[in-house]
Amino acid sequence: MKHIGIAAVTAEGAAITYKYICSASEQVFGKHTHPEISIHGFSFSEHVNFGPERLKKWQDLLVRSINKLEATGAQLVICPSNTPHEVYEQVCEKINIPWLNIADEVAKVAEQKQYKKILLLGTQFTFNSAFYPNAFEHLAAEIVIPTDEEQVLVHSMIVDELVSGVVSENAKQAMQGLLSKYAQQGLDSVILGCTELPLIIDEALTHMAILDSTQILGDAAIKAATN
Repeated sequence: MKHIGIAAVTAEGAAITYKYICSASEQVFGKHTHPEISIHGFSFSEHVNFGPERLKKWQDLLVRSINKLEATGAQLVICPSNTPHEVYEQVCEKINIPWLNIADEVAKVAEQKQYKKILLLGTQFTFNSAFYPNAFEHLAAEIVIPTDEEQVLVHSMIVDELVSGVVSENAKQAMQGLLSKYAQQGLDSVILGCTELPLIIDEALTHMAILDSTQILGDAAIKAATN
């Protein structure tokens, strides 16, 4: 098995992904067995206090984090945070080990499931970035972005609550209303394009199929570790 590196951004996203890889690996390798895993993360304040050169700062943090993971023996790396994938291509030019792209892995599953009209949820940065549309551009599927007001609402839920592991009743109700609206409009699935969104969304709430980027990335890492 290959050594998996986790370039952490938020504690919740990294912890959820780490736990999922350890538990899901048992279905592949046997009880209590999983690949070697190393996690590195800078203070989350480094990621959110980025100043005017956001993309440059994220590139620097990820390159440094991945280099540290490589130095521990990691042979491939994942970043269980969707937002920083905006700088995926720039970072890949500066690192020596493979970095699995979360959006590409989600697109592979969407293609296998033949979903056609897919709601994207995530941070404001993810909504405004092209990395999900680019990953889906070769598929016969439509990515639906929430309204500007809904984008602000979802972003606030994530950064004010979920990244700290907080799930308020107000947030649950607001999310349920948003998901019900898009289910009624005929969307067949929703991308949880933030690794903390599984804390607040499950299939009973959505009435749509879930493309959980956290689990999909974990499954891809397990598969890559066996090759």
